[in-house]
Amino acid sequence: MQYVKYNPADEFYKSVVGAVEENVRFGIKIQLRREVNPAKVTLAVFRDDGLKREFVMYKEEGADGYDNYIADVSFEKGLYFYYFVMDGVSYEKYIGIGPDRQACLFYDNVNPYQLSVYAQKYDTPVWLNKGVMYQIMVDRFCKVGETVATEDKIMRSWGEQPFFRDVDGKVRNRDFFGGNLKGVTSKLGYLASLGVKTIYLNPVFKAYSNHKYDTEDYETIDPMFGTEQDFTTLCAEADKLGIKIILDGVFNHVGSTSKYFNRGKKYGEGGAYNDIDSPYRKWFNIGDDGGYECWWNFETLPRINAASKEAQKYFCGKDGIVPRWLKAGASGWRLDVVDEIADCMLDKIVASAKKQKRDCAIIGEVWEDASNKVDYGVRRHYLDGSQLDSVMNYPLKDGIVEFVRDGNADALYRVAFDTVNNYPSFVRNNLMNILGTHDTVRILTNLAGDRLENASKEIQSHRKLDDNGYARGIRLLKLAVVLQYTMFGFPCVFYGDEVGMEGYQDPFCRGCYPWGRENKELLDFYRRMGELRQMPVFSDGDFRQLLHGNGAYVFSRSHVDSQTSVLIAVNRGGGNLNLPLDYVYRDMLTGRTYAGSCSVEPCGFVILCRIKK
Repeated sequence: MQYVKYNPADEFYKSVVGAVEENVRFGIKIQLRREVNPAKVTLAVFRDDGLKREFVMYKEEGADGYDNYIADVSFEKGLYFYYFVMDGVSYEKYIGIGPDRQACLFYDNVNPYQLSVYAQKYDTPVWLNKGVMYQIMVDRFCKVGETVATEDKIMRSWGEQPFFRDVDGKVRNRDFFGGNLKGVTSKLGYLASLGVKTIYLNPVFKAYSNHKYDTEDYETIDPMFGTEQDFTTLCAEADKLGIKIILDGVFNHVGSTSKYFNRGKKYGEGGAYNDIDSPYRKWFNIGDDGGYECWWNFETLPRINAASKEAQKYFCGKDGIVPRWLKAGASGWRLDVVDEIADCMLDKIVASAKKQKRDCAIIGEVWEDASNKVDYGVRRHYLDGSQLDSVMNYPLKDGIVEFVRDGNADALYRVAFDTVNNYPSFVRNNLMNILGTHDTVRILTNLAGDRLENASKEIQSHRKLDDNGYARGIRLLKLAVVLQYTMFGFPCVFYGDEVGMEGYQDPFCRGCYPWGRENKELLDFYRRMGELRQMPVFSDGDFRQLLHGNGAYVFSRSHVDSQTSVLIAVNRGGGNLNLPLDYVYRDMLTGRTYAGSCSVEPCGFVILCRIKK
C-alpha cells in the first residue's frame, strides 16, 4: 500500500511545476493514507546559506482513502531544499525523495526535494528552440578551394583518420584537412534540408591547433578558415535561409603562444609572459619564478584572471570581442567551460552581449545539473534570470544513452524528472539537447561499439563496428534521435552524426564529414525528424512522463494554442509493448491510425498525434 503520494512534476501536488519565480505564491500538496493520521504535518524548507523556515500544512479530506495536507508559500530568489515532517506517528516521521524519485519515508537523514527560485521570468531568444542546431568543427566539415598550411602544420587528405600523436609521441593537434568557412557557406542548403535553424561553430579565431581552443588572436578569423569577410558572408547567406550563427566563446584561457601571453616570443618581445608592463600582464596570474596558472595544468593554456579589469574591458567593453562579433553577424555565444568563468566576468559577458543584440543567445557548457552547480566552492546562479539562456544538456544525453544502449528506462526517467523539477519551464524548453560533441565518443559508437573509455588511443584508433554492429547501431540511433527531437529542449546534431559517422574519443570523434559516402537511410530519417521538430508542440509544448520500466519509456507533449497532443513511446524491452489508447491517434511518420491500443515492437518507437474526432 502506498502511504504517501507526492510528485512535484505534477501540478496537482505543486501548483507551479519546476523552478518558481520569487515572491510568487504557489501551493504544495502531499497526500497521506487516512489511517496514518498524523497530529501535524510540517513543510520544512532550508536554503543552502542556512536560512530555515517551517510551514504547518492545513488538512483537507481527499479521495480514495487519502487526506491532503497543503501549504501556500512564496520565497525570495535562491536555491532551497525541502521535506515534510509528521508529528504523532510511531514510525518514520520524515518524507523526502527516494532514489527512484518517488516520495519516501525516512527515520532520519531525509533526502530533500530541490526548489529553485529565480529572480524573474526573463526572455529567452524566441528563435533558439524553433528548429535544429548543428555543431560544426570547421576544419572537418567541408572545404572550398585549397587551404594553405601555416607554420609547421600538416595538411592531410580528406577523410584520413586524425592523428592522435606525432611520430615522436607528442600530441600537437597540428594536422588539418582544409575545411573552411566558405565550405560551410556552400552547404547551407544541405543544412536547411535537415531543419537546421542554428549553426554552432567550434572556435574560428586564430590559433595554432586544429581545435582552436588555444586562441592566439580573438580579433582575427584563423587564416586557414578564411577571412572576416568570409564570416560575414556566411552569416548573411545563412540569414537568408532563416539560420542563425552561434560562436564558441573561449574566455577562460588563451594559447601560450598567443599575442596576449606570447611564451616563445612568436609575436615579438611583448606579451604578458615576457613584459611586466604588457597591457595583458594583469590578465594572468604569473609568479615571480615564471610559473603561471593554467587551465587544468596544461602549460599551453594559461588561464585568464576573470577579475582583471583589463581583461573584462577587452572582452566586454563597448568595442570588445563579445559585441564585436555579434555586430559582424553572429547571433550568440556558446561559452566554453562556463563553470570556470567567475561571475564577475560572466555577468559582464552577458550584459555586453545583450546590450549589442537583445535577442542573442548565451549558452553555457555545463556537464552537470546547471540548477545546483557548485564550482570551486561557489554555488552558481546561471538560471536565476541574470545569466544564461540555456546550457548544454549533458545529463539528458547520458540518460538517453543509458536507456537506448542498456534498456535502463529508470535512468532516463530520473534525468527527465530532475530537469522538470529543477529548471524554469522556459529554460527547460530551450535546453541544448546533444547526443555527442567534439568532446565525446560519437553517438553511433557509443550505442553499438565496445566500451573502450579506459583503453589506449592506439586501441581506439583501430576499432570500428562490423556490418552487424553498424546495422544495430543505426537502429538504436534512430531511437535516440526520436527522444532527442521530441523531448523538451531543442536537438543539436554534431556534424556527421546524421550520416552514421563513427569514432571513439578525441581525436577519433573529430573525423571529416564523409561527403558522397553518407548513410542515406539515416540521413532521410534525420530530415523527417527535422520536419517534425518545426511543430510548436515540440518546441514549446508541455511535457509529461507517463510510463517507464521493463525497457519502455513513454511520454506526452501537448500544446494548448495549437491544440496538439502527441504520445511518444520507445521500446527497448525484449517483447512487444502494448500501449493502451483513450483516443484515436495517427503515427506522424507512417500515417497509420491507431484506436484502442498500439503495439510497439522491440527496438521500435511510435510518435502518435491525437486526431480530433
